[in-house]
Amino acid sequence: MSNRQRIGLRKERPPTTRAPGRKRRQALLDAAYDLLCEREIEDVSFRDIAKRADVPEGSAYHFFANRYDVFTELSNSLNEKFARAHDKAVPAANRATWSKLAEHMVDIGARIYAKTPPARQLFISGKTPLEVKQADSRNDRDVAAAMHRSYARYFDVPDTDEARSAFYYFIEITDLIFSLSVVEHGKITPAMLAEAKRAGVAYLGTYEKSWSG
Repeated sequence: MSNRQRIGLRKERPPTTRAPGRKRRQALLDAAYDLLCEREIEDVSFRDIAKRADVPEGSAYHFFANRYDVFTELSNSLNEKFARAHDKAVPAANRATWSKLAEHMVDIGARIYAKTPPARQLFISGKTPLEVKQADSRNDRDVAAAMHRSYARYFDVPDTDEARSAFYYFIEITDLIFSLSVVEHGKITPAMLAEAKRAGVAYLGTYEKSWSG
């Protein structure tokens, strides 16, 4: 493996980038997104990304160290989509009870995965590169914070790191079941969605009494 293809190698981001540079960098991210909609992650090379973006491969290395670097940056923006979705107001029927809200949160994740093939590939495909897994784990903390804020709007939830960590573990538990479904069936099936809800509700339910009482 060449040094350029080493997992974990990152290109240092300059403090400021000229507009043409920002445009090329975004083109590379958009190209990676499009390719992950069409191919398996292991079949997408850095050369493929540069070619799809219409950026010379040599120039592309000014912005990203390798394909893992591109995937990591793309995972950051995709995680923002999850966080924004969990920050939205929840319909009354979906927050009538503690468990209903937990099920709603699982549904949000499942819908995003269903509509966003790159998110499935990068987060729950079972083929995620280590660098992307590490970035996803860090970003899941932001999604967990959004879930915590959502619960706190409707229920008595403590404003503590322990509470926010509970939602992080909730994400990890439900994503594991989603991953098993994608590996076995190529998608999140209704049966596995139900299993994810069952596991997530059971886990958060262990906190309900102590947080509410």
